Amino acid sequence: MPRKRLDDSTLEMVAGLVCGGGPDYATPGPYRSKSEIHRFFQRAGVQPQGESSTRKWFVLESLQALNRGDPGDLLPALLERVILRLTAPQEYGGDAGVTHAVIEHLNRFLLVEGLEVGLVGVRPQLRERIPGVVPPKPKEPRQEPRPDFARLVPAPGGLAEILAFRWEEAQRCVRVGAHLAAVVMMGSILEGSLLHKTETNAEVVNRAKTAPRDRSTGSLRPLHEWGLSALIDVAYEVGWLQGDVKRFSHALRESRNIVHPYMQRLLREIPDADTCAICWQVVRAAVADLLEVDQQQEREKRP
Repeated sequence: MPRKRLDDSTLEMVAGLVCGGGPDYATPGPYRSKSEIHRFFQRAGVQPQGESSTRKWFVLESLQALNRGDPGDLLPALLERVILRLTAPQEYGGDAGVTHAVIEHLNRFLLVEGLEVGLVGVRPQLRERIPGVVPPKPKEPRQEPRPDFARLVPAPGGLAEILAFRWEEAQRCVRVGAHLAAVVMMGSILEGSLLHKTETNAEVVNRAKTAPRDRSTGSLRPLHEWGLSALIDVAYEVGWLQGDVKRFSHALRESRNIVHPYMQRLLREIPDADTCAICWQVVRAAVADLLEVDQQQEREKRP
């Protein structure tokens, strides 16, 4: 008797691979028509026994019959031939990418059966292994839609392009796990957005009580000397940022400040994916508040 027979659900997956990819099944490998399926079985040295007119059911019926056949080393002998032919590089014109994609897909199901296929040179080999399940692939960080920086910074000069570039740069950092670098980028986006708003509304911000002043003379500091903390406080005072956005913006500022090794040692913080997820929302909320102010100002200018 054969040492192992495959579960029907595994046979159904193998049938999908034999049928191949295309509009019907999301599996790797080439689409095979009914006539091509017959030729595939011929190349495997097997006579198909299916009777259905539907490709997949025809293949599945054939595999179920083979699963009840004479024993081989690990599976019924003819079923093992089909699996080995299915994973042979010759079946895919020597295309390594397609071959390995098929093997990887197949092995996800065979692992539960305590089996796997591996290539020895160009020859597929079926072997035993401890049954298990393939661990899930790490979840890809979601792409954060970019705010409309062109609306926020319509003036020429390239600042909108710089902010957009930094948004994409921050996303690249998150994807590779460089969370500190991502937080620094997000802090710079917030700073650039607020700085533009203050530059284009100098008269308003210069009257703010929180506008930074020189301690010795009491005169206003030039805008290029304003730090992010002052920009946040002034933006809140003049009504550009809501209270909750102000508080979270300061939290982002503090996270960004650990770019300085001394501050990171003092705060003992290491940004992670959750930190970045929060920071994304802070920047998005701040930009949304600033855009809302712009829209309100435009409405007030209309006759």
